[in-house]
Amino acid sequence: MKVKRTIFVLSLIVLFVFCLWKMNEHYDELARYPYELTDEQRNLVLEHFDTEEINYLVTQKIEPKEFLPYITTEGFELTNTLWYDTAYHTRKESKSYVVSFINKYRQQMEYGTLKDMLSNYSYNVLTRFFDEGDGFEDDARLIADPKDILTTIGDKETLYIYEPNDLVSINDLPHDSITNSNDVTIRKEVVKPLHELAKAAKEINQKTFGDMEIVAGYLSYEDQFPLYDKALTKYKDEVFSYWDYPGRNEYQLGYTIQLKPKEKAKTNKKDKDKNTSSKDTKTTKAPSEEEQEQAIWLKDNAYKYGFIVRYPKQADDVTKKKYQPYTLRYVGKDLAKYMHDNNKVLEEVNADDVS
Repeated sequence: MKVKRTIFVLSLIVLFVFCLWKMNEHYDELARYPYELTDEQRNLVLEHFDTEEINYLVTQKIEPKEFLPYITTEGFELTNTLWYDTAYHTRKESKSYVVSFINKYRQQMEYGTLKDMLSNYSYNVLTRFFDEGDGFEDDARLIADPKDILTTIGDKETLYIYEPNDLVSINDLPHDSITNSNDVTIRKEVVKPLHELAKAAKEINQKTFGDMEIVAGYLSYEDQFPLYDKALTKYKDEVFSYWDYPGRNEYQLGYTIQLKPKEKAKTNKKDKDKNTSSKDTKTTKAPSEEEQEQAIWLKDNAYKYGFIVRYPKQADDVTKKKYQPYTLRYVGKDLAKYMHDNNKVLEEVNADDVS
């Protein structure tokens, strides 16, 4: 009796194993995949993916159009699929190049900012930055979206060799560039408001642009090197209260301008003949920057045209910069008015403040 029972149990075990083998033979690993595949596509997936990868494909619900174009590319990794697809459609290159680039540099980027990053920087620029750094700050982070009108440059952040793609010359306005080139450029959207500001400034003293001239607009990464050296010589230990390393200077964004009154302080002399004593000569003390009529007018009126005084008086604890009454930043009329009315600086606001 025991023998029969043993034989029966063994038979059941053999039958179970056989059935399991048969079921496994016909098991469709892609049965849970929520998207339709052609027979050719199914075979391609089964050929290149193991069970673990198929489970990842299913659980992450990765669409066929997102991974199939890259599946046969050398170096393809399923976990990088969305990175490949976003990169390829943002900045076109060969699929093999995109796969290689993402595989190498994924850890130095964030997926949430990948599209912005590749919209503003070429693969070559990113490769150079990731390999070499910016040369000034250890572990510097590249600002992903420098075209954002509210961009500020925080600690350990850099624009590297970024250049806006919509720069327009403003040489029809009074200018005297601080760079070797006398060409002054600015982002296209700033041009019209800047002309409106220049026209309105005539009310200061009935002179063109209020007798001011533009000495800086967009500054390229290369232009910033000699300017930084000059600032270092002038300000020494306080240099970062007035200027920045190349790549960290807001002028590179293309939204900032620096103005300067044309006329210097005047010395008024009484009419006198050759025998007049020198003590009859009277000198009018030059007004401080804060007291200059142009600076006063800009503080009270620039916001009407979308500009703010970027580094106002007594705000250096927030801006980290000393008072600079002639440095203007374009932020748009709504936000400029909000900042003016509420005595705010750029570091203290965001787009929601005017929504």
